[in-house]
Amino acid sequence: MTIALFFPKYDSATKKWYQKVASAYHLDMQLVGTGNLSAEKRQIENFWYWHDRLVILKEVYDEARPNTLSQWWHDRRNGVQWYTFWVALWVLILTIFFGFVQSVEGALQLYKTFNP
Repeated sequence: MTIALFFPKYDSATKKWYQKVASAYHLDMQLVGTGNLSAEKRQIENFWYWHDRLVILKEVYDEARPNTLSQWWHDRRNGVQWYTFWVALWVLILTIFFGFVQSVEGALQLYKTFNP
């Protein structure tokens, strides 16, 4: 069940990555064909052998926070936080842009006022 959890059968990105790694290290190519787990089977109580390590792995994953803009873009664990961050960033960019445009326009109006 743990192998099926980490290497789902129908995930093409995982299959592609594993084929590259398997050919380099001479691993079993049938590993990625073990199957998929339903939502009921993915519950942590169903994993007896690796239970403690999977709990630690999930805690580390949940506590990790993105550092770069690229990581912020791809981190969709908390949808509300993701949308809030990007909306705030766009508001900041637009505020700076329109503030700059308004300053240039004000300077042009001042120039035209004293030099008709």
